[in-house]
Amino acid sequence: MQHTLFSRARRVFLPAIALLAGCSNANNPYAKIEDGPLTRGILHTVTLVTDGPALAGQIQQSGYAPLALAPNYQAAIRVESVVWSVPEDVAAKVAMFKGAAGAPDLRVLVMPLPAAPAAADAATVRDFYRNVIGVDVPAWPANVARADNVRVHAWTYLVPDILDVKRKLRAHAIAALTEPVGITSTYLGSESVMSLRAPDGAVIELVQAAAQ
Repeated sequence: MQHTLFSRARRVFLPAIALLAGCSNANNPYAKIEDGPLTRGILHTVTLVTDGPALAGQIQQSGYAPLALAPNYQAAIRVESVVWSVPEDVAAKVAMFKGAAGAPDLRVLVMPLPAAPAAADAATVRDFYRNVIGVDVPAWPANVARADNVRVHAWTYLVPDILDVKRKLRAHAIAALTEPVGITSTYLGSESVMSLRAPDGAVIELVQAAAQ
């Protein structure tokens, strides 16, 4: 009798699991990428956004050295503002800080904070970074104190072939925020850059730099 009841329960339970898995995959297109990752990114820069001036000083006290760069080219500022989804005057006033050996650099943008994005499904976020970018979910930058008015706005990854990334994104019906464009910046020199939006709301900047 117990075996009969178990068999009946199993026949009901297993299809329910399959249905839930199907719903999960439908809302998580990154789990369906079987030929991934689409690229192999190397984290180069973390862009933080804040609404006040205190962060720059705190970062320096934490061991990040300011990068004294020449004023950026106006054409590069226009492109970066679109790629980062920020106003042009904000992109023009970016502050750069050098990370320790092996750690990414930091970029600081000062602007009114937009509304915080809704919480994302952890599996979807994991599969995006793993199957699209070829990395683990990035961690909060080392030695930077968390605060209510400081957020990660963008992650910048160096990639080997940005046109190949574009082709693969289209093949998997993954929308890009911006298409690849070539610029020259005082930070990375000659580069091709494009951007995506991660499920957690962060901008993903992909860069193929001539000097990487």
